[in-house]
Amino acid sequence: MIMNALSISLGGGVLAATYLWKPIRWVRVRGFWSSLYWTIRSWLWNYPITANYAVWDTGDPNDPEVSERDTRRLLRMWRFLRPFFSSRGYHPYVPKDTANIDSNLVPSTAKSSGQHSFPFASCLYKTEEDAEYFFYSPFVWPARDGTGRDVIIKAVSGSNPTKELRALRLLNSDTLRDDPRNHTIPVLDYLEFNGQVFAVMPRWNVAIWADFATVGEVVRYGQAFLEATAFLHEHNIAHGDTILQNMVMDVMVPRPKEFGVLFAGVRGPERKYAFIDFETATLPVPSSGSSSPEANPSYSPAPEFAIASKREVSRLASALEVHLRCVEDIIPDLGTLLNSMKDYDSPHQPSAAAALSQYEELCSFLSTDDMHREVKMLRWDHGVITYRKSPPLYISDC
Repeated sequence: MIMNALSISLGGGVLAATYLWKPIRWVRVRGFWSSLYWTIRSWLWNYPITANYAVWDTGDPNDPEVSERDTRRLLRMWRFLRPFFSSRGYHPYVPKDTANIDSNLVPSTAKSSGQHSFPFASCLYKTEEDAEYFFYSPFVWPARDGTGRDVIIKAVSGSNPTKELRALRLLNSDTLRDDPRNHTIPVLDYLEFNGQVFAVMPRWNVAIWADFATVGEVVRYGQAFLEATAFLHEHNIAHGDTILQNMVMDVMVPRPKEFGVLFAGVRGPERKYAFIDFETATLPVPSSGSSSPEANPSYSPAPEFAIASKREVSRLASALEVHLRCVEDIIPDLGTLLNSMKDYDSPHQPSAAAALSQYEELCSFLSTDDMHREVKMLRWDHGVITYRKSPPLYISDC
């Protein structure tokens, strides 16, 4: 009995000493037992993630030491969360080379053997090597769901809702999601971990990661993003960062072995395009008595919306002209429209809706033969034209 009492006393002393050395903080996850498991796991890992969204911030990327330190810390955070995502049915990719912090990420589960339907991307790659993902953003990690479809998990908010979380919830509300002009990435799921919020979205390719082989492919691409921007502005939303990296399409395409060559034949009329990444969005002001604009998304523009929307039209034109100007020989006045859109300081700069209307009018004269004509140029870059040196490389021929 004395030994038992002594053991209990020592055990209690060890627990007390342990708590004083590293206090235990309760980690909130859905359900008591899950919270208990993650509280213990967090304590053992020395609490790599908190409810503060700033935990995802990084230092100066130009400082090698700071960059390496932050990369290691972020990789550890994603590794720590791996069982959490798996328990929710999403199996994160893993580093191809665990010894290399710059390693590409590869799938950890088999891909689906069937064809995917919207909102999932059509997978045109044949080997898992083509699914590799470059770890370039601290907020984003690729995964596969339980049926082998590729998704993206993105940290979008901490305990205090960010602009991106509010934008995603608004754009995926019943009011806006069903509008066919809403070309923004669909959200499949929201996951909450101790105050951190993760959005699960289908993994789509960047829109320019495939060749524009015909005039029709260029026209439909321009139409989608002009329409998307007009839709956003109609609802007093400005994306805030309409650059090429934030414009995607619902297909996953392998990259040819030859550097600088892109596959063609993936931009049929069925292809869908979307904006991603709303970290810097301008959102409407909530209506009186409402904590969220979701109840009335067109209620009132934010004070900065007028300037943000003008800037957005200009930046969108700069992004789109890289490929739209490649068909100026077929649509001569397209350059005039793009120039007017870029003229941010002009009182005559068209709104997104006016630019879309003008674009549709310019393209309305195109015949079926025009739409099927092969594009001779690959890209336009500040007046410098890169011409096609060989016929398009169609993926169906490989």
